[in-house]
Amino acid sequence: MTISRSELDLEQSNVELHDLCQPLTALQCRLEMGRMIGGSEAFEEAVNGGLEETRRMFAVIAHMRQRLLAIQEAAQQ
Repeated sequence: MTISRSELDLEQSNVELHDLCQPLTALQCRLEMGRMIGGSEAFEEAVNGGLEETRRMFAVIAHMRQRLLAIQEAAQQ
């Protein structure tokens, strides 16, 4: 069975969206834990961890953007 380009693109998008959900879930958990524990140390840890998770999200988004631009360029040729 042959897989079409659009099926490969959809599969890759699915993988990338899954990769994006992981740091989103971690971010949410870090923020909830900081709120539950309370105190300045917990809030600082939640913010620092949250910033790291946003860096992970930006990396996934940048990869998705590059892939989509490559698909667009290939379609124009």
